[in-house]
Amino acid sequence: MSSLNRMLSVLDVFTSERPVWEADAIVEALGCSTPTGYRYLKELMQAGLLQRLNGGYYALGPRIALLDYIIRTTDPLLGLSIPLMRELVEKTECRCVLSRMDGDFFLDLHHERPERDVQLNYGRGRPRPLFLGGAPKVIIAHYPPKKLRALYDRHTAEISAAGLGEGFEDFQQAMQVIRREGYYASSGELEAGISSLAVPVKFSSKENCAALALVASTSRFELSDRSKLLELMRQTAQRISAGVAEFSLQD
Repeated sequence: MSSLNRMLSVLDVFTSERPVWEADAIVEALGCSTPTGYRYLKELMQAGLLQRLNGGYYALGPRIALLDYIIRTTDPLLGLSIPLMRELVEKTECRCVLSRMDGDFFLDLHHERPERDVQLNYGRGRPRPLFLGGAPKVIIAHYPPKKLRALYDRHTAEISAAGLGEGFEDFQQAMQVIRREGYYASSGELEAGISSLAVPVKFSSKENCAALALVASTSRFELSDRSKLLELMRQTAQRISAGVAEFSLQD
């Protein structure tokens, strides 16, 4: 790991559960020397990525908010997806969610909401469980075998607890089924009384896909025509994929 990567790993210790850290605790979490840790803190403060609070405590800095604003307003994927997601919401009256994987973090990029909406605990930027719900599964199902195996080795207990197999072969087979079917329907996996239907949004054979999901109450989904919802979702996913490909060619 380069020195820059080690310095940026300071940002990884800050979570919604623990948003404020004392300097020595950060150094201990990083496993680096005290002078090195304090140098990282100083440089990140100067860049606006950290701010110092009273008593030698640190929190994320204002530059983070600026970067979030920039990506929300300029990200090509969001720019292409949001209008199409709005069309899907109008046709289905379900919440539409676009999500991606970032390392071992699974994050929602955007939620498009109908007038009559369900209340969810997870939103943009809040890490979600990797193995609960439909969206992460349709992404993981497209991992190549080597990457899938590495993911399994890092999260064996979580995968078992999610009912996805007691060994790698079971897990791999479960992902192959999802990939073959081209979608995943979940009910109450992430939140009680909430169901979702997720499909992959493929960019290229070499790049991880995103996930497009419709979310509604379980009772609502039980009265819906799944085949029609899937048809609309796949059409939307294909339009997003085509738009991303066109943008890439223009670059």
